[in-house]
Amino acid sequence: MRARGHVQNGVVVLDDGVRLPEGQEVTVLAAVAARPPHGSQRHSVLDVPPVSLGPVLRPPARGDDLLGEMLEGRS
Repeated sequence: MRARGHVQNGVVVLDDGVRLPEGQEVTVLAAVAARPPHGSQRHSVLDVPPVSLGPVLRPPARGDDLLGEMLEGRS
């Protein structure tokens, strides 16, 4: 059986009126919240600092086939 729920006052409360028999053994897997908790700031991909890949050997030219070079030698 799979049931969703939330924690309320330190107790897991199942949603949609799901009830389990007293003494039923369960395993709880906590899901990552889709949204940040109330009062916390949202994060963006813009918060990730840029990473340098080193100097550019030469700028790309019109006739360059970069994808072809990456796939060269693959079957």
